[in-house]
This record gives sequence, structure tokens and C-alpha cells, in this order.
Amino acid sequence: MTGRTVPLSVRVSHDDADFLASLEIEGAESPSEKLRALITEARRRQDSVGGFSEAQLELRRLIQPLIEKVQDFEANNEEYSQLLHLGLEWIPEAMAELVAQRFKLTGEAESEQMQQLERRVTDRVFRLIEGFLRLAVTQDCEGYDPQVVQKRLPKIRQLIELMRIMEQNTPT
Repeated sequence: MTGRTVPLSVRVSHDDADFLASLEIEGAESPSEKLRALITEARRRQDSVGGFSEAQLELRRLIQPLIEKVQDFEANNEEYSQLLHLGLEWIPEAMAELVAQRFKLTGEAESEQMQQLERRVTDRVFRLIEGFLRLAVTQDCEGYDPQVVQKRLPKIRQLIELMRIMEQNTPT
């Protein structure tokens, strides 16, 4: 491919034009520069996300503005939410696992591949559950609402009790 550019003409709705005008992209001021930056970003995303690490970096990059808002709020209000940070850490990691598996499962998926996917997803889900339950060990978890975990524990306790009853009634 040469370094020559190809002129394009596109029609967009007024809403899309307003959105493009208000979109802030570093180093891109005009609509043409912004469209080129969006194409470059889409190409980078498509070309780079193939494995777990790349997918996780991309997903973390996508939520970075939210993470920064959380950090600013916590710094300004001298508050911290272990629960929120756990979620912000876990969600991109879990999604990266799914994205990475998407590239591993090519053609007709075999039973062993699907079992491995199931194990990997289950492991990630249970790590999150264990993290939440660790927060439930204390009366007040470290969060904006110290009772946020305690409020949900009665349902968890009911489920655990039902599991115990089922286990006792199941012949071994």
C-alpha cells in the first residue's frame, strides 16, 4: 500500500455530525482527522486483540476513563470501595478470557475445547465470588456503602443452606 490518500465522501445524520464535532481525540481537530483516527483505532483493535494479554489491555484501555473518575472521586472524598475495585479488576479480565477464547475456537469446536472454556470461565466466576465473600467476612466492607455486601448476604446464606440440605439428602 502506498502512502497516497483516497478522498472519500460520506453522508451522516446531523446527530452523527454533532457527535463527531464534539468528539475529543488527541491530535485530531477536523472531521477528516477524527475519521482517520477512528479508522486507525478500529484497525489497531482488530489487529492487536488475539490473545488474553492483548484483549485485557484493550478492555482496560476502554474503561480507563471510568477508573480515573472512580480514583478522582475517592481522592476528593477520601473514600474507597474495595468492591468496586474488585469489579473493575475482574470484569476486563473475565472479558479478556472470552475474547481470547474466541480466537482459539476456530472451525468446529471439539468437546475438549468447550470443556476447557467452561473450566476457564467457571474459574474466573468463582474467583469473583470468593472475592465478594471475603468482603462479607467483616461486618462493614470497605466501600462507599459499608453495608452493600451485608444487604445481599441473606440470599447467599439461603442458597448455601439449600446446598447443605441437598448434599445431606443425596446418597453417596
